[in-house]
Amino acid sequence: MPYYSLALDIGATKTVGAIVINNKIIKLIKKPTASSTGRFKILKNIEQMIKDLIAQKEVAGLKLKEIGVGLAGQINQKDGLVISTTNFSSDFKNIKLTKILTDKFKVPVKLNNDVKCFTLGEARFGIGRGYQNIIGLTFGTGIGGGIMINNQILTGKNNTAGEFGHMKISGHWLGPVHVCGCGEKFCFESVASAKAWLKLAKKFNENKANEIVAHNIAIGLQNLCQILNPEIIILGGRLIKQEKILVKIKKEFLNQTKHYPWLKNTKIVATKLGSEAILLGSLI
Repeated sequence: MPYYSLALDIGATKTVGAIVINNKIIKLIKKPTASSTGRFKILKNIEQMIKDLIAQKEVAGLKLKEIGVGLAGQINQKDGLVISTTNFSSDFKNIKLTKILTDKFKVPVKLNNDVKCFTLGEARFGIGRGYQNIIGLTFGTGIGGGIMINNQILTGKNNTAGEFGHMKISGHWLGPVHVCGCGEKFCFESVASAKAWLKLAKKFNENKANEIVAHNIAIGLQNLCQILNPEIIILGGRLIKQEKILVKIKKEFLNQTKHYPWLKNTKIVATKLGSEAILLGSLI
């Protein structure tokens, strides 16, 4: 009997579910995550998304092989544990999500941080193919990161390496200092995420928001390049869909790194696969 896989991209704003056959996405479903509604409701929504995918006509007569989950939060991949989440309700932590879903659907479940999945997906199937040293970042409600060095994803002790959104950065912030979802001030995502952009656009205008956020993002990228020396940085998330911002980021990055010749060949590009990178990467 032919097999199919399911992949979920669970963000703070929306959840995207996909049916995947032979590394090709053949069906997408999108729903609000309702991330502020509490642990029980969020888990029920995840389970319902999977049930809805299984019920699709595209998989009639096929057998479910596995489920991949990319989730915006701190994930212990080895133990299948959601350690914590910054932009979800405060009780959505210390959850053995892999076990919950495996017990429910009786198939293997892979769980990882969403941007690690994004980085894996772009490296295998997208614009990162052929590169061995990659940084992936997504800019949405928060900022997430994935690090690939010599073709290996860096995980750190608890699989939380790449929490770039909580680097400290003073940047070019011109409004009131925004408190991050984690409760701290001067986090990278509090001055450079899509959420930060919206606050700036409301306070000033879109052009000024583009200028400030691009400047702050370039500072963050330069810091990451000095530490990790990637060949390519792949940017994703709804903020990067604005072409004007991407152009400004590249210009700011070149200006800020002009005294560092070892960084001049670093490529900064937008995702090729978009959110599909997370979905495909969750199954790797």
